[in-house]
Amino acid sequence: MAYFCEINMSELEFFERCGAGAFGSVYRAHWISQNKEVAVKKLLHLAEEAQVLSVLSHRNIIQFYGAVTTQPNYCLVTEYAANGSVYSFLQHAGRHLVFDEILCWAKDIAMGMCLLY
Repeated sequence: MAYFCEINMSELEFFERCGAGAFGSVYRAHWISQNKEVAVKKLLHLAEEAQVLSVLSHRNIIQFYGAVTTQPNYCLVTEYAANGSVYSFLQHAGRHLVFDEILCWAKDIAMGMCLLY
């Protein structure tokens, strides 16, 4: 069984919403006790995602720091990516990537995905 850091909701100072998905919204936040800028995904339900993330460690996967596990404030706390998701970066980059950049990104994504399977 995987273990992860349990974070108290009062340790998080929330800023703007960065995005949203089917299972919750993502916010930029400050983890006060660690003096660290983080991304916080607020969830409707705390599923197995925290357990899975707690055992993943790879340079091509966002680092998982811990979770808020008290109802109704289920959250995952991860490394903050200032440029947002790959999708939003590509949509707002304002330029086309050259083939070598695309190949490098594809390799990095594949290496991260390989760890998941």
